[in-house]
Amino acid sequence: MKILRLVLIALAAPAVILLGVHEIGGTPIAKGYDTGFTWQAELSSARLALNLDTEGNIDCWLRLKMSHPSALYAETSRGARLRVDRAASQGNDPWVTISKDDPNPAVPFNWPAGVALFLSPQDKAAAPLMIEDWEIYPSNKQKDTRARDKWRKRLFHAGLVLLSLALIGAVLEAVERVRTKGEPREPFSAEYCLKQLIARVEGDNDKQSEQMRTLLQKVLIEGVSSKDAVSSLQLLSRAKELQLAYKAPRRLHATLDRLVRELAKYLVNVLDMFPPKS
Repeated sequence: MKILRLVLIALAAPAVILLGVHEIGGTPIAKGYDTGFTWQAELSSARLALNLDTEGNIDCWLRLKMSHPSALYAETSRGARLRVDRAASQGNDPWVTISKDDPNPAVPFNWPAGVALFLSPQDKAAAPLMIEDWEIYPSNKQKDTRARDKWRKRLFHAGLVLLSLALIGAVLEAVERVRTKGEPREPFSAEYCLKQLIARVEGDNDKQSEQMRTLLQKVLIEGVSSKDAVSSLQLLSRAKELQLAYKAPRRLHATLDRLVRELAKYLVNVLDMFPPKS
C-alpha cells in the first residue's frame, strides 16, 4: 500500500507537464489557437447554430465539411449576412467556406464575442445539417481544427486523470500519517468542491453569471436534464438559450482548468518541501 501511494504521488510530474507546459524544445504540445468552436443542430428549423468562446472579438473565416445538396446561407444572430461557397472537393469530401459578404472569397469576417452564427439550408424541407469536420482561420493567429481541438481535450483529460491520481495518493499519504498519529480524519467531498467551482463561474454580466450558476447547479448537482434546466430559466429567445448552454460549461471548464494548473504547482511545491518517507 505504501508503494502504491508513492507511485500515485509520482504521477504529479507528468500531470504538471501535460497541464502546465505548452511547449517542449520550442515545439507546441497542442498546436493551434483554441477558439472554443461548438455547433448544435436546431431540429425545428433544420439550421445549425455555431459559437466561439474566445476572450474577445475575432476576425476569421471557416471551412466546414458537410454533405448537403441544398444551397446554404449564413448570418449572425445580429442579422449580418455572410458569404457561403462550395469549396473544391477533396476526393468525396465536400467542404463549405463561410466568409465575409464580399466579392472575394475567404475574406475574414468579424465574429463578436457571444454572438451566434446561424447556417441554414435555403430549402426549408431539407434534412437537418450536420458538420463532419471544421477548420477556423483567424486573421492573426494559428488556425484551429477539429483534430487539434480533440488533441487538446485528450491532453487535458489525460493530465487531469494523472493529477487526480496524484492528489489521491497525496491525500491517502496524508490520511495515513494523521491516522498513525491518532488525529481525526478530515471529511473530503467532491460535490462540495464542485459547488465552490460553480459559485466562481462568471458570465458577461451579473445576470448572466447567476443564470450560468443556476444552470450548472441544476444539471451537475440536482441531475436535471440540460434542456429542462435551460427552459426553467425562461430566457427571452432561443439564441440566448443556445448561448447560455454553450458558454456555461465552457466557463466552468476554464475555471476547472485554472484550478487544476494551480493545484499542480502547489502539489510540486509540497512534494519538494515534504518528500514522502521511504
